[in-house]
Order: sequence, then C-alpha cells, then structure tokens
Amino acid sequence: MRSRKKTTLLVLAAVAVGGGVYFLAIAPKADSPESPAAEKTSTVEAHLLPDDKVHAEYAGSETCQECHRAEFENWQHSNHGLAERNYSKDMDEKTFSPRQTLTSGKVTSKAFLDADGVAKILTLGYNNETRAYPIVRIIGNDPLRQFLIPAPGGRLQACDISYDPKKNELFNVYGTEERLPGDWGHWTGQGMNWNAMCAACHNTRLRKNYQPTTNSYNTKMAEMTVSCEACHGPMKKHVEWQKNPPPGLTKTDKDPTIFRQTRDQMIETCAACHARRGEVTGDLIPGESFYDHFNLVVTDETDIFHPDGQVRDENYEYTSFVSSRMHHVGIRCVDCHEPHTGKRILEGNALCMRCHAGGTEPPATVIDPLSHGHHAPGSAGNDCTSCHMPVTTYMQRHPRHDHGFTIPDPLLTVEFGTPNACNRCHTDKDPQWALDAANEWYGEKLDRPTRTRAQLIARARQGDPAARDGLIALLKTEPIPAWRASFCHLLELWSLEPETITALIRQLKDESPLVREAAVRSLIQPVRQQYQRAISAITPLLDDPSRSVRVSAAWALVATLELSSKAGKELVHLLDLGSDQPTGRMQLSQFAYLRGQPEVAIKQLKKAISWDPLSPPFHHDLGILLSTIGDIPGAIDAMKEASRLDPENPEYHYKLALAYNESGNVPLTIASLRKTVELDPSNARAWYNLGLALNGQKQTREAIEALTRAEQADPYDAGIPYALATIYAAQDQRQPAIDAVTRALQIRQDFPEALQLLHNLSRR
Repeated sequence: MRSRKKTTLLVLAAVAVGGGVYFLAIAPKADSPESPAAEKTSTVEAHLLPDDKVHAEYAGSETCQECHRAEFENWQHSNHGLAERNYSKDMDEKTFSPRQTLTSGKVTSKAFLDADGVAKILTLGYNNETRAYPIVRIIGNDPLRQFLIPAPGGRLQACDISYDPKKNELFNVYGTEERLPGDWGHWTGQGMNWNAMCAACHNTRLRKNYQPTTNSYNTKMAEMTVSCEACHGPMKKHVEWQKNPPPGLTKTDKDPTIFRQTRDQMIETCAACHARRGEVTGDLIPGESFYDHFNLVVTDETDIFHPDGQVRDENYEYTSFVSSRMHHVGIRCVDCHEPHTGKRILEGNALCMRCHAGGTEPPATVIDPLSHGHHAPGSAGNDCTSCHMPVTTYMQRHPRHDHGFTIPDPLLTVEFGTPNACNRCHTDKDPQWALDAANEWYGEKLDRPTRTRAQLIARARQGDPAARDGLIALLKTEPIPAWRASFCHLLELWSLEPETITALIRQLKDESPLVREAAVRSLIQPVRQQYQRAISAITPLLDDPSRSVRVSAAWALVATLELSSKAGKELVHLLDLGSDQPTGRMQLSQFAYLRGQPEVAIKQLKKAISWDPLSPPFHHDLGILLSTIGDIPGAIDAMKEASRLDPENPEYHYKLALAYNESGNVPLTIASLRKTVELDPSNARAWYNLGLALNGQKQTREAIEALTRAEQADPYDAGIPYALATIYAAQDQRQPAIDAVTRALQIRQDFPEALQLLHNLSRR
C-alpha cells in the first residue's frame, strides 16, 4: 500500500485557537528538561529590558487628569477605563448580595458574600469538587463582567459564570455547552487562564512572564486596566517635563518628549487588542508596527470568517475593518469613535451620512438611505448598520457589529450557505425570497467583484482546482492587502504546483508585511519538500523589515536555521512565549521533530495532551510521531482516540488506516479506508489504497470499483490508472488493461513501469 512520506504528515500550518493564531514552537533551552538537549541558545533577547526598568517609564493615569481633565473623565468610566479592576463594594455588591444562583447543565453555581464580606463563587472546580472560590478581580464592564479567581502558580482564572449588569443576573459564557474540569476550555483550564488569554488586552504594558520549568507565572503590568498609557505609551518623561520645563520654556510650549502617533499608528495600537491575532513578542509598545508584534488572522481556508469576509468565529473588529473599502480609502477608528469614551461620535445613519451625503475627499458614494435601503424611515431595515454591519453575539451577551461593511448578497447564501443581512432579520423567509427581492431592487449592481471574490474563496475552501487560477489572477488586481493575504493562504492547497509557487514568490515582494508573511507560510510545504526555488526566495526574508515576516521565514527554514542569527533569536523568543498553551507545546513538538529530535517531539506533544486531552489534532500528531519511531501500537491507539473525539474527520480515519496497514491488520485497514471515503468521497488517495487493499484480499471487482473512483477523484495521478491496468492484466482483460495504462502514459510519458506493461500487453 502506498502512503505519503511521513515527514509531510505533521501539522505544520498555522493553528487558530482562542484569541489568536500560533504557528511556531517553544525555543529549546539546554538546561531545561522541557527542551531539546542538543540545542543551545538563550531565550532572552538583549532588547527586552527587565519589567521594573520598562514599567518605571510609566507615570500612571492619575497624573494625566490635572491637564487633561475632560479626557480623563471620559476615559475613567468607559469600558477601557473599567477593563480590569479590583472587586469594588460600590460597583459589585449587588452582583453578590442578595445571593444569586445559576444552574447550567448539571452544575448549580452561586454568587454570594461570605460572613466576612468576601465575594465568592460556589461552583464546580478543581478535582471535580464544588466549593466556594474567592473573587479577586473583575474584567469587563458592559455588556458583561467576568470574575477572576486565584489559582496555583501565579495564575488567575476567568470563571465561566459571569454577570450581566443590565439584567442583573448571572449567566454562563458557554451557554448550554457543558465544560467540565479537565477540559481546556473549562474555567480551571488553560483556555480560561487570565495570564495568557485575557491580561494583555485588559491591562497596560503587560509581561506574561511564564516560567516553563516550574509551569508558573510572574505576570507584571505597568498599570491595571487599559489606561491612558496603554494607548499613548509611557508618559513619565512628559509628566516630568510638564512639571519642570527646561529653562526658558513653559509647559505650553511643544513638549519634545511626546511621541505623536500618525493615524495609521493609532489604528494599529487599537488593533493590538481589537484583533484576533497571535503574539510575536508579548511586549507591544504603542506606535510600533502591529506586524512587528503580531500575526493577524485573516479570511483563509478555515471557517473563522465566511467566504465574503463576514465574521463567524470570535474575531473582534480589526481584520474585518482592514479588509474593507472604508479602511482602504483612509477611514480610521477615530473617524467614527470618540477615542476616550469608545462610543460612536454620532448615532444612527447620521454617522454614515457624514461621508455618504457627498462633499467629502476622497469622494464617497452619495446615498439616500430611504431609496437605497427600500425600508420605511425609522425601521431597522432603514439603518445602514443593519445591512452593512450585521450583529453577531459572542459570549452569550456581547453583540458586536461586523466592521467589514460587507454588501448583503443572498446569492452567496443560496450557493454556499453564507449568511446575509436580509435573512438575519427576515427569519421567516428563505434565501431565495431574499435573492429575488435583492435582484428586483439592485439588479446587475450585485454582480460585482466582491461577489466573484467570495465565490472563489468558497470554491477554494471546497478544494475546487478551478479556483486556483482565479485566486492567482486576483493577486494581480486586488487593491486591499488583507485580501491578497487571504488569497496567499488559500493557495497553500496548490503550493507544490509550479504556477502557484511562481505566484507566491511574487508576493514575497508585496509592500504589505501581511501579504509577505502569508506568502511565506504558504510556501512552507515546497520548502519542506526541498524545492530550491522556494528556499532561495524565502531566505532573504530572514532580514525582512517586518518582524512577523522574519519569524515566519525562520520557521519555514527552521530545519537548518542558525538560531544565533537575528531571525533565529526572534523565533526563539516567540517559541518561549507560546509554551504555556497546548498549541505552543504542539509547535514545540514540530520544532523538535524538524530539528531531528523525535523523542523530544513526542514528549512535548504528550504535554499538550495532558493540558488538553479533548483536542483531536494533538492525538493525530502524536500518532504520526509514534509511527516515525516504529511504535505502531501506540500510533494506532493515538489515531483511534483522534477518531473517537472527531468521528466525522476523514483524515483521522485515513491515518488510522495507514497505521493498521503498518501493523499488518488488513481487515481493519479496509474498514478504516471505507469510513474515510464514506466521509470524503473526493479523497483519491484513500480510494487508491482501498483498491490495493481489496485486490490483495482477492476482491477484484471491488478493487476495480475503488480504483475507478480514485481516478475520478484525481485524474492527474498516473499511478492510479497504472494500478488499474495491472489488475486488468492479471485478470487477462487485455483491452481494459491497455486502455488504463495508456491513460497513465498520457499523464506521465516517462513512466517506465507503465511503458513496460504496455509493451508486454502489445506482445500478447
């Protein structure tokens, strides 16, 4: 039976989880039992100063109010000002007194004040015990508040039992979904760990400070909550200058200590928290490039976003906004939001009409909401945001507007199931009704480039080969970098094809670091397969101006990377940064494997599983690793567990079949292959292997049927018709054998075995 090379089976692409994307591994430390012993490099970068030295540059928000009283007052009571705080009797007593009760699944939780006035939550926690846990801090304000509970190792954990201040009631952020202790997402698990998942965006200049050897944290911050300096940067020198201006100057003179951000720097400061992203440094400084500190999640082959860019999974606002025409023409956050309150500067359509009434530069399309929207004045349908910024509710109580300013297109719903704003409101109608109405109102205007783009993305996600050329063509014409990055990610499916490699290499010179990084990631597979053209193209990006690009290039070339180089050191720092999460341990496993240390790789993956035993990909990757060292029984057990946890995933059944084949268990191999093609009839390789296995069991007719299905699924693989030809020849079916081997030679003219078989058949 033929299988893929084992070195290609590891999951080497980006992994999206929680609040970001993580695609690298923890750095090795020679003196750490958690790291590959053969690697010797420091994980501390010289430019990362100690916490106390960095935080000493911050003056604190209270120092701002003397000169900036109005701004301070606006900020103080905003969601930013109240992003994180200690328990306050004035603000929180009614949350806990009188006692509130919530039953979620099989668990009944209670919020109350104990006899000493300490706020507590009685709920199911560690060791599957129900007991009362003290509340030390509150994160969030409106529309929901979460409670932080202290835990061993310097941890704070965000309880799933939360508070809705508008309704004055408890609720579970998971709704009816039951999370139990041991689950990564349960409040006691690493998925609800404040240090890693919440703290950076709820506080000012936070350092997570995870210690891998002790599995503990020493988290530090300049100031609790999203303070003035969280956005403006450290201001101690400014405060001192204002108090004691140099001789001959007064505090009304221009202060040289102030760093004044451009509009683009301001929005990237917002993006640090208002984006789904992976961390590169864990130490953002306002004003520095977003792409020096983060990897942005964009619309790609996953279902994090819908094909037209509408939000689906929890994405916050930035990706949608940078994907929009609004951002492309120069609109920024502060054009719509007052920066110190966070609220809109105008309500309703008045905000949109500031530009769309005409007279702006650059000119915006002039729109009359009544005639354009076809809904009565004052109705929900007459509100611009209802159609172009539809709302999705996250965490059960947090409705968020989509900032992609997408155009409702019911045709995409009919074709691909993509939601549209019409049916979000008119839930009693079907998509065809919405499409008919839209066509009547707007006609050919709906057949626009955004529709074509969404259709191509949807087809690419389905693996339609015809989508490849369309994506390559759009790379040449798409003006918005976020979408060019999306096309690069989607082209990874065809990244071993010469035309795709050429297109991706061209994007390595794109002006946007977002695009360059995406192109690097999609060239990883050809690099792993030793395509010299890809290796030569990526190598110069180890010195790219953008850190996220340098780190991505370092990961692509990690097998031979010099870790003492600039990009190597940056990679090492990022690797350490993610080591407190299961995904970080998975990437450590990949790192060790690619550096030639499979035993270390297995150890790290087992650590990931111990932290998140319910994640199928970890068991899948463990099975692959165990197979590489010859532990086939272990590989089978791991693959069985992956398939049990995600029984509808055909890839897991396919890998289980390969493991069974390695063990010599043909009946179970055939059963797993049958399950694979049942779940994924387009899997040509599974059909091919099934055909060979059936033929080995003398089930010739079924073998021919399976190989025929394989050829239909992949008409460009010469090995499939060749295998058919050998079976026909063994059955003395000369003409079908000649026909099949001829098809093989039409695909690959230099196929020696096929040439020899055709020669033998011709002599009969």
